[in-house]
Amino acid sequence: MHNLRTETLHQQYELVKKRTINGNSAYGSHVMQYGDVGLSKDSLFAYLGTNPANDNFTFVDENSLVPPTKAVNQRDADLVHFWYKYRKAPEGSVRKTEAQKQFVEAMSHRMHIDHSVKLIGKLLFGIERGLEVLNTVQPAGQPLVDDWKCLKKMVRTFETHCGSLAQYGMKHMRSLANICNAGIQTEQMAEASAQACVSVPTGRWSSLQKGFSA
Repeated sequence: MHNLRTETLHQQYELVKKRTINGNSAYGSHVMQYGDVGLSKDSLFAYLGTNPANDNFTFVDENSLVPPTKAVNQRDADLVHFWYKYRKAPEGSVRKTEAQKQFVEAMSHRMHIDHSVKLIGKLLFGIERGLEVLNTVQPAGQPLVDDWKCLKKMVRTFETHCGSLAQYGMKHMRSLANICNAGIQTEQMAEASAQACVSVPTGRWSSLQKGFSA
């Protein structure tokens, strides 16, 4: 219940921002303002009209719906979906078996991708330096990769030997970019990928037939 004759666009923006970030800056969306910020001082009444029944209310910072208690990383949304399907399905049902299979396949894919990228890093740069190179962050203002064609080649080389990155595997794009930035050639990447990925999980998440991600 808000008095739209006195509540401003800026106040509404702050409420939306507070609710969306959900006290969790790692997963919450980044609410932004664009355009003429000077309009923020305008009242909502000018754009939305008002409900006379609310004209006596005073704006209160906490006068908004309570946000959910937990946000989910977008990359984990599929796991949450499969887990709830599994929990809600009747015991012994085909639905429960299928949900369990989907969950296990997704987890197997994630473990395979994570392990493969780390192992490739160690094969290319050594056990001591591998993770350091993969986790390097370019200085502010610098692009992710110096040679975008190289990154495309690295993605295709990895997926040729190790299966599709899928959405979860996109989290390793920085690592593949760092491999390019370190001057690794396609032939070296192919050799390391072949050694790291002797076998690939057979689930749909890791299909070698998905097509390339880049």
